[in-house]
Amino acid sequence: MHYGIVGIGPVGAVFAAHLNKAGHRVSVVDLNVHRQNYLTHNPLIISGKMNVETQLTKLYTDMFEFANQAPEVIFLCIKTNHTATVLKQLKAYGIGDKTIFVSTQNGIDAEEDIAAVFGDERALRQVIHFGCNYVRKSEVWVEFSYSNFLSNKGEKSRQIAEDLNNAGLKTVPTSNYKEEAFKKAILNTSLSSICALTRLTMREVMEEEELVRMVRRVTQESISVAIAMGLNIKEQYLDEALDYLYKGGDHKPSMLIDIEQKRITENEYHAGRMFMYAEKHGIDVPVIQTVYYLLKNLERGVIMDSYVSEGMRTRA
Repeated sequence: MHYGIVGIGPVGAVFAAHLNKAGHRVSVVDLNVHRQNYLTHNPLIISGKMNVETQLTKLYTDMFEFANQAPEVIFLCIKTNHTATVLKQLKAYGIGDKTIFVSTQNGIDAEEDIAAVFGDERALRQVIHFGCNYVRKSEVWVEFSYSNFLSNKGEKSRQIAEDLNNAGLKTVPTSNYKEEAFKKAILNTSLSSICALTRLTMREVMEEEELVRMVRRVTQESISVAIAMGLNIKEQYLDEALDYLYKGGDHKPSMLIDIEQKRITENEYHAGRMFMYAEKHGIDVPVIQTVYYLLKNLERGVIMDSYVSEGMRTRA
């Protein structure tokens, strides 16, 4: 199977390393020229809860070149808010009409962006349960790792799941992927958002009593939204979710890293979508609403700071 990876951030690196090490043809595209050049001459290392070392050979910084490689399956390992632009580029560059796309992104309805461009039958959703960050230019540290889920839409998705399992990425194909994706969105809305607001790691948040109360309340509100939507997520999920979050360790979720690097987060696909569905079903979610608005305005502040800093550097 020829796999394409869009984005060589921490998640893309994990998928690329495992699939490449397992012997699949792997093509990777990323606009970060410096990282691509470094990985051309140095092996990609995954350490921590996963251990893989491999040399990538098909690295691209041009989307047209990448599309011409015609991968059979493309993993989208980019921020959810960049998906629409990337998909339109791939379509314009004539990506194969049988190529399957897999969203590995966090957030509610992330796979719908693929379906809007290429159709539902070509849109798969991977719900990942590992936390990872770069610790060196070519090394990704995995802080925690559990079973992942992949939407089961027939033989192709089962083959992808088998390839991932054989490569060492435990993946469970499931027809209930919407519920698994929503559960992951609950986890991110409750803890990742608060990490971004407070600039604290997962462990640091879960060590503060008042912040844990916030996490608990956001989780409870999110579960009430899931129930109103008819998803098979019960109130008992609260204990499971908190247990998961307590085990996060000193991991910085991507939303916190985005704020630190003065970028837009995936807030709209987490607290934003949760709030949207709550309003649609007439559910009162005051803490989620507060988290959503605070993070939205924090994004505006850090982006404005980055513009001011860039302007000062330019004038200097």
